Amino acid sequence: MPPSACLNAIATAVPAYERHEVFLESLPHWIQPEATLQRLQQIAENAAIGCRHTVLENPLGPAGSGAFYQYGAFPSTGERMQVYKKEAPLLACRAVDALTEKVGGLAGVTHLIVTTCTGFYAPGLDIDLVKHAGLSPTVKRTVIGFMGCYAALTGLRQAREVVQADPAAVVLMVNVELCSLHLQETDHFDRLVSFCLFADGAAASLISAAPQGARLEDCYSALSLADADRMAWTVEDDGFAMTLDARVPVKIKQFLARQPEAAGRCAGAGPEDVWAIHPGGRMILDALEGHYGLTAAQMAPSRGVLRDYGNMSSATIMFAMARLLDGAGPVERPGHALAFGPGLTVEGVDFTVLPAG
Repeated sequence: MPPSACLNAIATAVPAYERHEVFLESLPHWIQPEATLQRLQQIAENAAIGCRHTVLENPLGPAGSGAFYQYGAFPSTGERMQVYKKEAPLLACRAVDALTEKVGGLAGVTHLIVTTCTGFYAPGLDIDLVKHAGLSPTVKRTVIGFMGCYAALTGLRQAREVVQADPAAVVLMVNVELCSLHLQETDHFDRLVSFCLFADGAAASLISAAPQGARLEDCYSALSLADADRMAWTVEDDGFAMTLDARVPVKIKQFLARQPEAAGRCAGAGPEDVWAIHPGGRMILDALEGHYGLTAAQMAPSRGVLRDYGNMSSATIMFAMARLLDGAGPVERPGHALAFGPGLTVEGVDFTVLPAG
């Protein structure tokens, strides 16, 4: 039987600038017609989001204001990637520094996994992180790109397999997303809705055979190919474009009802189990809460992350997992993590939160 792999610790970071209200106040200046504006404002009001952070100090404003997004003249993809290349490693390194302080050092790291879907450059984030953290130049590096909101759980699955194959392995996983770099002036309403949800953030995690944190029991992945076109993420001249069908929450719920095995042990979960559901939006959380009959306490980590940070794509689920680890008590508790993305993909991890201390 292969050795157990454990998610030992998680640290998170967000940019200094909280600009959710700034975004909402900007809408009348660049959203037309009035009916679209009012509909979007209503959706934002009902989104259950209180704060969203961005790397942009001055995100929105009129021509000549110096804002990154000047009304009528939003930046090109190239200009957005210049900001990503500068800011993404800074934010990722902040999360790694917080993790380093939490665990007392990263000298034993043998593998590095990076997830991101909001920007690319080479030599990339992985090499920047090796330099910053002082990792060995022989560290085995993997970059998981463009998988979207579920990529962190894909990274955990890969980390678990690494540790099971080599119990001496120590995996550093870093998830960093700068979603605020992809605002677009567009007539596509689904894209406008996504702008009301997404934000910037990073998480850094350590996975090893050490019996601390959360033992990773099983990982699973499934595709609802019939719904594959309902979520998409494509590179365009004016940034990356999100397609987000309003029926995604319902389609996820219907898929899990047809194929409960696609979500591992979730269908058999008990009232004492803990949950980390990707806070993709309030409607997704509502759908999964109803489908599995979860309590307010079981939903609290995910709803709290959505309220405090919004949707940070691949980093978000790790923010929820961090709350579960921080709340570990004196006894083991079974848990479940679920995330969703293009495909339509369901990615999950069954785990056991180990006793604190």
